[in-house]
Amino acid sequence: MPDLSVKYFNSGMAGAPQISNNWGDLVSMLDACLVNGFALKAIDTLTFANGIATATITSGHAYQRDQVVQVAGAEQPEYNGQFRVLTTTATTFTYAVTGTPASPATTATSLSAKVAPLGWEKPFAGTNKAAYRSKNPASPQNLLLIDDSLKTPGYTTSWAKWANVGIVEDLADIDTIVGAQAPYDPNNPTQNWKQVTANQWGWHKWYHARQTGYDTYGDSGGGNRNWVLVGDDRLFFLFCTFAPGFNWYGRSCYCFGDITSFKPGDNYATVLAAHDLYWSNNNQYMSYPGEYGGASLIASLDFSGHVLLRNHTQLGNPVRWAATSLNTNNGQQICGRGPMPFPNGADYSLWLLPTYVRQEDGHMRGLMPGMYWMPQDRPYSDQTIVDNVVGQTGKRFLLVRTQYSSETEGAQVAFDITGPWR
Repeated sequence: MPDLSVKYFNSGMAGAPQISNNWGDLVSMLDACLVNGFALKAIDTLTFANGIATATITSGHAYQRDQVVQVAGAEQPEYNGQFRVLTTTATTFTYAVTGTPASPATTATSLSAKVAPLGWEKPFAGTNKAAYRSKNPASPQNLLLIDDSLKTPGYTTSWAKWANVGIVEDLADIDTIVGAQAPYDPNNPTQNWKQVTANQWGWHKWYHARQTGYDTYGDSGGGNRNWVLVGDDRLFFLFCTFAPGFNWYGRSCYCFGDITSFKPGDNYATVLAAHDLYWSNNNQYMSYPGEYGGASLIASLDFSGHVLLRNHTQLGNPVRWAATSLNTNNGQQICGRGPMPFPNGADYSLWLLPTYVRQEDGHMRGLMPGMYWMPQDRPYSDQTIVDNVVGQTGKRFLLVRTQYSSETEGAQVAFDITGPWR
């Protein structure tokens, strides 16, 4: 059976949840992509021939090739479940099934399809707040805690919008953390979740409405943001703009979940990438959209905004980490902005390299599943899917462009969308 754990979503997909200039929009998007799915459609007819099922939705569906859909309602079980879309027209999509089910499919209720979620759970929730965790039994099941609610006290609704985000070992309820958390300052234990000083509400943040500078500078107005999410059932990456469309600042890149640790039985190898408002110095709380002010997955050895729940000893407070890959000069590299020619002359190919997670103390903690480092310079347009990768026969990769410096599409990251990641 093909692996279906890896899925990707974007704001341009039919029926996709939209992120705008509203508190709670990030939670709504994550609910859809991680837990519930979206774009539910009634299937008019479902037929089978030569190992292939064809679903017809006369009103149109807009599911895409390589997307994973969830089909339900057929009395013949072979039709039901999650499947990767093989081909599409405006009114049909196809997928492979095992066995020889009767054709057409029959149903006692109704036939339906939707974009399948990543398969996470949401065990705790509040108003514009949520906690998500992997259901995979191999995961240590640390939680992503996200607070996308209106900030108080003293906040004006025309200012920036964001979610305070953190890793927590457990919760008693949506507002009560149990065990380890990251980021964490023992001298100011509520710093990530409460107002610490004037005009500073929290610490690690995922933004979806803002202008450059302080959080009080503005929200960039209404309208739908441009976002991409790709992940499996233990780790996901989120790219999101701060203003409508795909504007000058481009998308920032965030992530949450479990890496592939080099330490057996590692219960704290859970990573978070966010904006860290301490990037400039300890007395200022301003930052910049996108990667213009750091907080980047695409800049090697950039520790800003990156935390592991604990270090490899499994003891103490969080540690910072950075992504890195093959490096021949000990300098910082930018993923998808490298000096290697494209195509590479010897094999006329795109090259993608493993991405490693390095602790700030220098120890190599593990591999970043699914994310591949690109040593060439933005070889394809945004969200191109390619399969001509040296050493990766049978794999398809989604190439996502992201902000770097002051450029909307200054860098590019590759993600394996064939799977599995582990």
